[in-house]
Amino acid sequence: MNNKKNIKILFPIVVIIWGLVIYKIVDAFSVEELAMLKNTNATYIPPSIKQKQVFALLPIESDPFLGTFYNKSNATKNIPRKVSQKIKWPVIEYQGIISGKDKKSTVYIISISGQQHLLKKGDTLQGIKVIKGNQEIIHLKFKGQKREFPIM
Repeated sequence: MNNKKNIKILFPIVVIIWGLVIYKIVDAFSVEELAMLKNTNATYIPPSIKQKQVFALLPIESDPFLGTFYNKSNATKNIPRKVSQKIKWPVIEYQGIISGKDKKSTVYIISISGQQHLLKKGDTLQGIKVIKGNQEIIHLKFKGQKREFPIM
C-alpha cells in the first residue's frame, strides 16, 4: 500500500522534470528571429574635451617634514658612467666534451655559426676564446664579454 502512495507522488515529479529538460533542449535549438528596432536613428554626441591645467613646481628649499635645508650640491653630482656596448655574439652551441683518462687533454665540441669545431682550454677561434668548461657548461670570451653556454 505504501509503494502505491510513493508512485503516485514521484511519477508526476519525474514527468515534470523530464518535461522541463526536453523543453530547454528544444528551446535552445529553435531559431527565433529577433525583432529589430525600427527607430534606430541614434545621434552620436562626442564628449567635450577639457583642456589640461598647466602648472609649475617651485624649487625645494627645505624639507617640510624634518625642517632641514635642501643641499643642492649632492643632488647635482655628475657621475661618469661607463657605457657598455652591446656585442652581437655569433650563434654558439656547446655540444659536448672529450677528455682522456688523465683529464689534462680536454677537448670541447663547440658549434659556431653552424660549423662544428674542437677547441681546448685557451684556444681562440673567430675571436672566441675558451676560458673553462665542464660536462654541463662552458665559459667563453668574445670581444671582452664573457658568457656561459650550457650543453645542448
